[in-house]
Amino acid sequence: MNHLPIPLGRNTDLYEAANMPKSIMKLGVRWKKRLRISFLVIMMAAILAPIVLAWTGIIWIDEKKLAAVQQSNSYVKLDEMPDHVWKAFVAIEDHRFMQHPGVDPIGLSRAIWVDIKEGAYVQGGSTITMQLARNLFLTNDKTMTRKVKEIAIALQLEQRYSKKELLEMYLNVIYFGHGKYGIGEAVPFYFGKKATETGDRAVTLGEAAMLASLPKGPERYSPVKNWSRAKQRQAVVLNRMNELEVIDQSESTLATNEQIFVVPTAKRTAK
Repeated sequence: MNHLPIPLGRNTDLYEAANMPKSIMKLGVRWKKRLRISFLVIMMAAILAPIVLAWTGIIWIDEKKLAAVQQSNSYVKLDEMPDHVWKAFVAIEDHRFMQHPGVDPIGLSRAIWVDIKEGAYVQGGSTITMQLARNLFLTNDKTMTRKVKEIAIALQLEQRYSKKELLEMYLNVIYFGHGKYGIGEAVPFYFGKKATETGDRAVTLGEAAMLASLPKGPERYSPVKNWSRAKQRQAVVLNRMNELEVIDQSESTLATNEQIFVVPTAKRTAK
């Protein structure tokens, strides 16, 4: 009678499994349990962290400051300004603004990676909502504590307001340099007109791109202080708008070549 031989060599998996010490087998089982538990903990943390942060954001919100924002005499509503004004800011500052919940994981992760490589705070990774939180309630100190507060407040604000309301508040509180806060103060200061004007007096695309350049460095990119640097940064904004298909190449070219009149320093002093 022929029998099929069963390989029992010491190098076979069957032999190793049959002769493996029970302690090692138990250790393998324990590690699998630990991995499963760790995975569940990470998943729960990912789900709960935004909820907890949003709740703690209430602690750092000054309700009086928040209520006072829309009561400013220079407050400009989104519907009162040309669309290309707010679109310029979204394009250069936070192009995923409409998609994220106040914190952009992609942008924040990239900023953290750059900061680690450089060994310093080089990029902030702040969304428009986070910038709004910082401008209203926090300082500009580059610390991890401030960043956590910024995230917490942003998550809370996103629960309270629509994207349109948040963008509108942002444009009315950000610093534009030379002691001017908000689009309602910046437009008259730089261009001698009102942000709400229409027709030939409306804020142009070129002017809007120049204004959107300022949050990154209000004094550095001020067209009053350094026109060439302001024009370079304006080109960056217009190129970004073109890349995102907010405007086309012909509009970008026209805005780049547009003749922009900045209010002279002497005229400003006379006032």
